[in-house]
Formats: sequence, structure tokens, C-alpha cells
Amino acid sequence: MLRKALVAGVVVVVSLLTVSYFCPGAYTQFRLWLKERRQEAQDSIPPEKKIAAAKLRLEDLAKEDERHYHKVAVQIVEVQKLDKQVKAMRTRVNDEERRIVSMKASYDVAVKAEKKQVSHGGADYDLQAFHNELRTAAARFQVEEQLLKSKEEQLALRKKAVETNQAKLMERKLARQRMLTKLEQLEAELVAARHAQALEKDTINDPGYLEVAGEIDAICDGMEVMKQEALLKGKVEGSVRKTEQAKEKEAAIDRFLNERFSEKH
Repeated sequence: MLRKALVAGVVVVVSLLTVSYFCPGAYTQFRLWLKERRQEAQDSIPPEKKIAAAKLRLEDLAKEDERHYHKVAVQIVEVQKLDKQVKAMRTRVNDEERRIVSMKASYDVAVKAEKKQVSHGGADYDLQAFHNELRTAAARFQVEEQLLKSKEEQLALRKKAVETNQAKLMERKLARQRMLTKLEQLEAELVAARHAQALEKDTINDPGYLEVAGEIDAICDGMEVMKQEALLKGKVEGSVRKTEQAKEKEAAIDRFLNERFSEKH
């Protein structure tokens, strides 16, 4: 059976290709016909099934969003970890900054006093060695400070991305809820309409109602006949009366002519 269906499908495709080659407009006509058939099939689907399909689609969208929730949750955890890293790094950089400021102050005092040693933290250090250590600390601090700045920028971007994604999820959830509410309203309206149709159908099919409906139709037909008779009589009588009036008018003119313009003897 499957083999026959496959062969039939191949035949249809080959036929379409042949027709479209020799008659370019045929393929467009076929597409139009196919579109009309699809529309007819869509129109033939009862509203109840369309509403059920839309609800099912909303459920599928909700399931798809579950995966998005997981992704956003992972992003939140990553942001939290990065935030802890940034805070710890900022603490280290601030501590190192204070240490370098203190070392620099001790070194400047020794240089100003032209001493060979630097007194710092309750101990004395060789001026040159202390200076070298100060330079190394400053170079390391420079790298750490730049790295901290980069991490802070990265953290800000990730936080913004998480906020945006959370807002999108809320918007999608709200949109689904509104759509579901609308579907339920349509469903309630459809149930009411179906109920009204059923009542109307049952009432119309009742013999008593059918008899009264027939009597009303007969009365309407009789009144229409009376109306047409009256109109017809009015047209005929009006035409006769008009003719009589014309004759009377002519007779009056003739009398006037005879009385007014006849030769007097």
C-alpha cells in the first residue's frame, strides 16, 4: 500500500513538472486550486475543534517556555556567581589600593628625607628594594583594576540580559493567559449559541409551533393578495376615471365653444 502511494506521488510530481514546463500558467492554477481546497478544509472545521486546537497550541507554547525558564534560571545562577567574583575582586583591589597608597607614602617620606631605608609597617626596608616591590605591586594592581572593570562591565551586561529575558517570559505568559481567556469567552459564547440553536430547532420541529407558523404564513399570503387586489383595482378604476374626466373636460370645452363663439342670429 505504501509503495502504491509513493508511486502515485511520484506520478503526480512528474505530471506537475511536465505541465508546468509546457504550460507555465498551469502550475499557478494548481497552486490556486490547492489553496482553495485548503481553505475549504479549514472552513469545514467546527469552531469547537478550532478552539480545542488553539488551547492545545497554547499548552505547547507553555511547554516550550519551560525550556526558556531553565535557560534563564541558568543565566541567573551564572550572574550570581559572577557577582560574587566581582565583589571579592573589588575587595582585593580596594585592599591592595590602600596598601599601595600606604607604601607610596612611606617611600615618599624616605626619598624626601634622603634616607637609604624606608620605614613601613613597623619595619625598615632597603629603599631600592622597597621601590622595586612598590613598582611590582603597582603593575599588578593596574592589571587587577582593569580586570575588575572588565568583569563589572560583563556583570552589568549579563544582568541586563537576565532582566530582558525575564520580562520576555512574563510578557509571553501574560499573552498566553489573555489568549486563553479569550478562547474561554469564545467557548462560552459558542456553547450559548449552540444551546439557542438547539432550542430553536426543537421549537420549530414541534407540531403545534409548525401549525401556528403555517397559519401565520397563510394569513400573510392572504393579506398580500388583498393588497395586490386593492392596488390592481386602484390602477383600473383610476384609469377609467381619468378617461371619464377627460371626456367631461372635452364636452365642457365644446359647450363653451358653441355658446361663446357661435354666430348670433
